[in-house]
Amino acid sequence: MRVRARQSPLASVTSGDDDRHGGGVRLGILANRASYHTHYVAACQEMGVPFRVVDPAVGDWQRQIKGAGCDLWLAWPDATLSHWAKMYKDRCELIQSQLGVPVYPGPLERWFYEDKIRLADWLQATGLPHPRTWVFFHAHEAGAFAGNCELPIVFKLPFGAGATGVRIVHSRRQLRRLIRQAFGRGHVAAGHERRDRQRGSILLQEYLPQLREWRMVRIGDSYFGHPKGRLGQFHSGSGKVEWDMPGKALLDLLHQVTQGHGMRSMSMDVFELPDGRVLINELQTVFGASVAVHQLKRDGVPGRMVRDVAGDWHFESGDFARNACATARVMDAVQQIRGRG
Repeated sequence: MRVRARQSPLASVTSGDDDRHGGGVRLGILANRASYHTHYVAACQEMGVPFRVVDPAVGDWQRQIKGAGCDLWLAWPDATLSHWAKMYKDRCELIQSQLGVPVYPGPLERWFYEDKIRLADWLQATGLPHPRTWVFFHAHEAGAFAGNCELPIVFKLPFGAGATGVRIVHSRRQLRRLIRQAFGRGHVAAGHERRDRQRGSILLQEYLPQLREWRMVRIGDSYFGHPKGRLGQFHSGSGKVEWDMPGKALLDLLHQVTQGHGMRSMSMDVFELPDGRVLINELQTVFGASVAVHQLKRDGVPGRMVRDVAGDWHFESGDFARNACATARVMDAVQQIRGRG
């Protein structure tokens, strides 16, 4: 927390009153433990949108929320501590459902952020294409599965960004050891607080060795996509990015998932298999964009894709992914407020 705050010159900024366009809209920004909320601060300052920052972890957070006079609250859910992540999501829900102020991104988008078990259940319930996934809350069921499942298999911790909680398991001995630990003292994602142990369940996913992974993003009516670079066995957390234009099938899948479920801020990691199938690996409503500042390029030119009423896709050049896409989120939030008015 201290390192992130020192690295961000905007971490101490709590308000701004520049109303450059005279729109009369004021946005609230819920502080993020790792200072990612400063992307929203930067966006509001650049666009001239008044804002207030409130830390949802402080004791009088409700008084501050009520007194801020904001039309909408911008959230950047936590991915550092499991109990902090729960608190952040719970209080976002209360702001929207009980205090009567909308929160952006919306409830479903926040609900499965950095919760791979929730996401796996949701993908199965909706019937969307995804890798075969098994979730166990009983040790004996997990043990029986381990005796007959196909290897290698992917082990994933429910909470943990990038590939910090992911392992490819090649032997039954290793798999049984992971199961015992999951239902015993628990697991800790790499680089996370060692006391923040995840226990009582286990998530396993089929191993798909030959694939290409795409990062597909929708913010408002802007669509983006690029292949994720690979480091060793992992794409997520590789620190690499590739530039290639996503095809119509990938863009259509992104539109289908987000439009069909009311999502306005979503990144979707998609596996593209040699047989032509596309499978949704993960959905995350916010992401750091620390590797790829832009989210789409055509012939080296940054831009976005837009969809017309006929369902055709068109490229527009421009800097549409500023501030880790926070600028696009602020623009979409302001448009939603004005649309309600």
